[in-house]
Amino acid sequence: MKKFYSILASLLGFLIIILYGLKNAAALFDISFEGMQDILGYFDLVQVYLIYALAGLAGLEFVAEKKLLAYIFFIILAFVVVSTFFPDVVNSYLP
Repeated sequence: MKKFYSILASLLGFLIIILYGLKNAAALFDISFEGMQDILGYFDLVQVYLIYALAGLAGLEFVAEKKLLAYIFFIILAFVVVSTFFPDVVNSYLP
């Protein structure tokens, strides 16, 4: 399982860097067109969940052989992800 988690984490890390690169290119080169703010807003939201997924996979890779720790970690990860669906939580750290 550790190899599987490692491959998924590598892919998510790659996607996160691509999204940050696109956002930075849009800011540096003043790329603007109709609907650009909507796209960047979706990028912000997707980045939050990609970072959760990457951190979750790294944590699961760490506790892969320890069943009780993996269960506890999964419960905490689920709480973090579910609690982000509450608007007060999301608005506290999204721009």
